[in-house]
Amino acid sequence: MERSAARDEIPGPAHPRTLGWIGTTALAMGGSNQSLFLIAALFIGQGSIPGQGSAAVPLLIVGLLLSWAAAPAWTELVVMWPDRVGGIAAACAEAFRPYSPVLSALTGTCYWWGWVPTCGLTALLSAAALQQWFLPGLPVEALACAIVTLFTLVNLCGIKWVARLAIPVATASASLAFLSVLAPLVSGEVDWRQAMHFKLTTPFPGWFGSVTSVMAGLYLIGFAAPAFEAATCHVGETIDPNRNVPRAVLASAMMAGVYFVVLPVVWLGVLGPEPLGQDLALVLGPTFAPIFGSFGKAAAVWFIIFNMFHGTLQPLAGAARTLAQLSEDGLLPRFLARRSATDCPWLATLLTAGLAVIFMLAGDPIWMIAAANFTYLIGICMPNVAAWLLRRDMPDAVRPYRAPRGTVGLGLLASVIWLLTALLGFQQFGLPTVLFGLALAYSGAALYAWRIIEDRAANGLPALARTLHLKLTGAMLFVLILDGAGYLIAVGTVSSEHAALIAALEDIFVAVAFL
Repeated sequence: MERSAARDEIPGPAHPRTLGWIGTTALAMGGSNQSLFLIAALFIGQGSIPGQGSAAVPLLIVGLLLSWAAAPAWTELVVMWPDRVGGIAAACAEAFRPYSPVLSALTGTCYWWGWVPTCGLTALLSAAALQQWFLPGLPVEALACAIVTLFTLVNLCGIKWVARLAIPVATASASLAFLSVLAPLVSGEVDWRQAMHFKLTTPFPGWFGSVTSVMAGLYLIGFAAPAFEAATCHVGETIDPNRNVPRAVLASAMMAGVYFVVLPVVWLGVLGPEPLGQDLALVLGPTFAPIFGSFGKAAAVWFIIFNMFHGTLQPLAGAARTLAQLSEDGLLPRFLARRSATDCPWLATLLTAGLAVIFMLAGDPIWMIAAANFTYLIGICMPNVAAWLLRRDMPDAVRPYRAPRGTVGLGLLASVIWLLTALLGFQQFGLPTVLFGLALAYSGAALYAWRIIEDRAANGLPALARTLHLKLTGAMLFVLILDGAGYLIAVGTVSSEHAALIAALEDIFVAVAFL
């Protein structure tokens, strides 16, 4: 009863519907094109973290197929509540309400954390390209902060202005992407033998090393391939959502096919594997040269800049609304639900921008991306569980879009595979990454507790109630601490020569953390 009363205290006014499917698709380009900032890490890795070599290309394709399998269930889920925003993670609230509201808070917070590093990383990449070519006197970090600030201001003006900016940028991004494919194809520059030659880099020899490398690659790709789901973040702001949201999801999924399948294959055939492990803005010139000649390098730079702009814009517009929606549902702190006169959740947007800048100034290393991916996988797997639960618990509920027969089960299967990649691949990024990812995931429980304390204070109750739930939570955290200590002792006693055994111990630690 306390929770219901708290929700009534924050009546969320209806969102103005200003977006068509084109605007929604343009905003979702920030998810459809995320292969661009992962390709280098997948091909060569970073520091002590190995990549997957040219086998990254088929892994990108597999990751996208898993995402396509989950998309129908996601679409069915979000259009069941056409007045909500925040996408697939926020839509889980109704499905999990009979079971445990904290699951909804965890899912939404994990989803949001998955997008925060993207905002900062893409700002860094676009700033680096601008600085190298046009503004050599400015520090990259300062320029990246300016980009985040600019896009934050646009978001504060309202979603209508965000779409007005996103549509021309998306048009330029997509046009250059198609030219980067068509120019080499028409001119005969693609070496198809090279494009179809895939070699897997492994952290240690043997079949377990191959499995670990494949799972680590699919795990990292899970951060990017499903991100076209960003098309579901604005259902409550979309005109005729029953028709336009499925259109936007389909269009976004098709654009993801261009970025995750067509472009990597063509680029591998034109450039070979080694250049794809470098800065794409500096090496993609030959793919544009058949059309632009000596201006091919400039076209490559603008291709990266436009696409990275999307990656900075989308989290501020989409992921911030996930926090705001869950706050209106009574699951996260009240301040996150505050909206401006332009219907922008301004405090959630500023929080997203601020943390993105902090991550960015830390360099957004690949281990940080991997840690955020742990939370993002939770954020995209739970909606498939929610869709299945709703089919079971509410079979007669109105579904403006109904996923085709069997696709809800396919979404569950994709979720199981993603969780398996986390189980077997997460450890390759090191213990600090695992612990940081766990901390991000558990922050959702902390924010939910914050809201419960707020609600109890509003009802004149003590901040904490001595309940069985509180005691079990403390016991769970204590077990996790013991698990981490045991892991450190076990790994510390194993010689570094036994890489496979160390990897197995790390997998066990991740499995216990999941439980």
